[in-house]
Amino acid sequence: MVTLHHLTPRERGGKPEHRTEMCRPCHKHVHATFGNVELERVYNSIEQLRAAPQMRQFIRWIRKQDPHTSFRTVMSNGHVDRRRRAS
Repeated sequence: MVTLHHLTPRERGGKPEHRTEMCRPCHKHVHATFGNVELERVYNSIEQLRAAPQMRQFIRWIRKQDPHTSFRTVMSNGHVDRRRRAS
């Protein structure tokens, strides 16, 4: 399934005309890996996203998977919005 990714996040002023198509697993991985500020400042083009080390490794892996398989996405430990649960 193809989704539309805002190259500049909506909450950071992204417009509908500045979207690009992404497969659902890649789109979910982008948002699980990067915060909106980082997406706006560093990864605001498809070329920059593809060049990111975290994405290159994922893209190599996802290309080998069955396109009909559903994948669970987990937020990266390095994600800015990651919350630790109190014990």
